[in-house]
Amino acid sequence: MINFFPILYKDELLFSAISRYKQMCGIISNQALERELFNKIRQKLVFFPIHLDALISNLPPNSKITVEEIIKFHSMAPFYTSFLSSEKTKEIYSAMTKGNKSNVERIAGIGGSRVKSGDRLRYCPLCFKYDLNENGISYWRRLHQIPGVLYCPKHKVLLKDSKVIITDYWSEYYCADEDTCNSKLKDDNFPARIRELNMRYIENVCDLLYGNTKRKELSFIISFYIDKLRERGLASQGGTIYMEKLVENFLHFYPLDYLELMQSEVNTEQEANWLRIFVRYNNKNRSPLRHLLFLQFLEIDVVEFFNTKKVIGKQTTDKKRTPLYKIEEKRNEWLKLINDNPHANRSELKRIGKGLHTWIYKYDREWYNQVTPRSKTRKKRADVIDWEKRDEECLELAKNAVGELYQTEGKPKRISPLNIRKIIGVKRWFNHQKLVKTRQFIKEITEDIDSYRIRKIEWAIKEMKKDGELLTAYKIQRKVGFDGGDTHIKELIMKVLSKYERFEN
Repeated sequence: MINFFPILYKDELLFSAISRYKQMCGIISNQALERELFNKIRQKLVFFPIHLDALISNLPPNSKITVEEIIKFHSMAPFYTSFLSSEKTKEIYSAMTKGNKSNVERIAGIGGSRVKSGDRLRYCPLCFKYDLNENGISYWRRLHQIPGVLYCPKHKVLLKDSKVIITDYWSEYYCADEDTCNSKLKDDNFPARIRELNMRYIENVCDLLYGNTKRKELSFIISFYIDKLRERGLASQGGTIYMEKLVENFLHFYPLDYLELMQSEVNTEQEANWLRIFVRYNNKNRSPLRHLLFLQFLEIDVVEFFNTKKVIGKQTTDKKRTPLYKIEEKRNEWLKLINDNPHANRSELKRIGKGLHTWIYKYDREWYNQVTPRSKTRKKRADVIDWEKRDEECLELAKNAVGELYQTEGKPKRISPLNIRKIIGVKRWFNHQKLVKTRQFIKEITEDIDSYRIRKIEWAIKEMKKDGELLTAYKIQRKVGFDGGDTHIKELIMKVLSKYERFEN
């Protein structure tokens, strides 16, 4: 049993409090620290602390800290379990209490998720400055570590990467102090729309972290989404989602750069992109970040979603209806209509006897087909499309569109099938399999993501040189609008920057 333990600040990660305890006690060895607190050397998860029952048993007798308090207010569990069922949430809480790290990762779907946390702890420079002035030391806030949170909601400034690298298991216990953080503000070059979207996202994140929301089953969640899509005209009355329309509206709502920052780019050429899979009834892992993105697109806040009691979702009609009128009576009426209009075809008869036609066609279709005359004159068949000619025309349009994309002023746009079609003003028919040359050209000209990033980096360097700015990797990254936590992006920037420096020398 230990003699004391630091008071936990509001929204402080347990990892942060343990780091402060280590510094206060002057403990050098992480192994000694963990034996003292947890009775064992453990693989520590920075965001999901485990062996919490052992920790609580080792705290001083007068300590009021509980396992439930740590999980709910000092770990990331409320965020990652918010869209899981009550049963799975309880499993994760149990694993954190007893120390089963593999269960936490597996159930929460962290390992296989495409949405990753950053590789460093993040902080707000103004929160850091305030903490130092008030308490002499700062701490690691869990809100700042949530994927997709770009700003501090209190000070409305961009979060920064600290010097503390987190690799899930063997992270060092470092405090948020002047050795790992500083109060210098980060340049904010994001457009107003991105700031606005992210601040709304952060509001919903806060509702997940601090609200006492009841968990919903996945089937309920998907049914809720279908209901809301139906209200917006993006799904049929039966619940069939108009997928092309949904993707189009989603990409109109969110700028591509923002989706890239949120690790949620939608590849429209991929049949199984995350958005298409997201709104279907299946057991695929879904990141809380993407749930919040989708709710924000639907203009639904988290509180409204969790307060919803009933949903409809997909509807199937199996019930057989019994005709209200005798079939013989209706047959006689239909025969009289045919006799009274001897030259009318089926379409004209349908118009003349609108309600009667609907009834007969629904309940007595076989007889209807036997007695109802068909049109004797066929419509003139449409001219056959000359696909070779159309292919040449479309190829020319595609080439012109690519040229226009390359000549776009300002930040470069990616050469992609979607952007090419947007410039031309056409939809997915432009990808028809008979447009062989056009499809081949678009396939060859399409930029992979790294080529596009390099082009954006080169653009940023040219703009900064034109303005006489000092070229640094950090400034280039902010000019382009890349997320600071991606090491691959930083490597690309350094590669391009070194090429320019060699060329100038």
